[in-house]
Amino acid sequence: MNWAGPLEDQTRRLLSKIVAPAAGVATQAVTIARPRATVERFWRDPDNLSAVLDGIAQVTATDSDRLTWSFAEGTAAATQWVTHTVVAADEIRFVGSHDSAGRSQIRLLFADAPKDLGTEVTIRVAGPLPKQLTAPAAFTALYRARALLQTGEAPTLAHNPSGRRDAADQEA
Repeated sequence: MNWAGPLEDQTRRLLSKIVAPAAGVATQAVTIARPRATVERFWRDPDNLSAVLDGIAQVTATDSDRLTWSFAEGTAAATQWVTHTVVAADEIRFVGSHDSAGRSQIRLLFADAPKDLGTEVTIRVAGPLPKQLTAPAAFTALYRARALLQTGEAPTLAHNPSGRRDAADQEA
C-alpha cells in the first residue's frame, strides 16, 4: 500500500489552512515629529525606502512612477517586485504592476498628529506572504523612517562592539 500519497495530500491541505488565513494585511502606525510635507516627500524617494528596508529590500526607480523592489539580494531566492506609485490626498500606495486587483500593495496613510506633534503615519502591507512575516517588516520600516527623519540616522548594531574579546584574543 502506498501511504505517502495520501499523507502528502493531507500535509498540503493542512499547510494551506495554516498559511492561507495568515496571508493578508499587516498594519502598523507611528507618530513622527516632523511636518507632514517632509514625511510624505521622504517616502517618495527610493533611496529612503532602501534605507528603511535595509536588509529586507533594495528599492530602485525604473520610471517616474515605477519602482523595483529586490528582496533577499545576493541569495538564490532573490525576488523582485515591480510597483507603480499612486499618490493621492493623504496617502501613497505602491501597487504591484502585475496585480490588477491591487491585492499586493504597500499603503502609507498620513495625518496630522494632535497638538502639532508631527505626522501620524500608518502603513498597511497586503501581499501573498503570511502576516507573521509582513508585520515585523512594516514595523521595522516605520521605526527606521522615524529615526531617520527625527535624528538623521537609522538605528543599527553594525560596528557595535560587544565588549567581549574575540577568539584570537582568548587563545593568546
